Amino acid sequence: MAKIMHEKLNLSSGSPVKIKWCDYDYFKFPWHFHEEYEIVYILKSTGTRFVGNNVELFSDEDLVLLGSSVPHMYRNDIQYYQNDSKYRVHAITLQFSNDFFQYSLQQYPEFSQIKSLLEDAKYGIYFDKNANRPIRKKMTKALQLSGIDLLLETIKILSLMSHSQEKRLLRDESEETLANTNDKDPRIIKVKAFLHREYTKTITLQDIADIAGMNVSAFCRYFLEKTNKTCFQYINELRITYACKLLLERRLTITQICYETGYNNISNFNRQFKKITGYTPTQYMLEFNKPV
Repeated sequence: MAKIMHEKLNLSSGSPVKIKWCDYDYFKFPWHFHEEYEIVYILKSTGTRFVGNNVELFSDEDLVLLGSSVPHMYRNDIQYYQNDSKYRVHAITLQFSNDFFQYSLQQYPEFSQIKSLLEDAKYGIYFDKNANRPIRKKMTKALQLSGIDLLLETIKILSLMSHSQEKRLLRDESEETLANTNDKDPRIIKVKAFLHREYTKTITLQDIADIAGMNVSAFCRYFLEKTNKTCFQYINELRITYACKLLLERRLTITQICYETGYNNISNFNRQFKKITGYTPTQYMLEFNKPV
């Protein structure tokens, strides 16, 4: 059974930043998360990157920022597991504590863009290969630094990332991030709480509109305005996120997971899974069946 692992990095000597050169035959870390933020820069390697329910191929020059407690894993292509010296993983990981210069982020306007960047990092952020060369150069430079120089270089890297126009979020709002919403409207809070509790059951729009004290038509407009999603888009994302977790655990068959997550026919489940993750359930599960 593949369980998510909570990794404790134990940043040494009281420093909030740790940088590491990685030279592996293949990525060995399982599906895991840690409280620290992490920048992963792949200089040389190919395979599949898993961030939450996002699944994408990665190759040389891949650069990603991962937020605190975001579950993730890198899985190499099959040739990396065949003891062929031509295939190696060369990467740089830069990890920093989730309270690193927290006071500055909250108090100083100069850090406002970095603050927004780190808030978005809960979704995972990918940086385009061709448009972000200065960030990659600074990552390589940081590998040679320590102490205050490394701290300052980390802030410079984050500043460049925050100003980049060529980046994209890797995943949509998930069950975890939705649960931590900052909504002030008590109606949407009640609705989301209901959906997070009942999303694996059969739910009608009338059921949900009743929670908000609105008619169905008005509620649909209201929910779209509040979330930029239709209500059923939102429910499908909750269900598929849960399905991804169940697939990783390998306890249930795909058909069983279909019904466990609230779908009543396999074709609709497969269609929604492919629409949200870009993979069929079978393709997604096979990625985790590669040898380690």
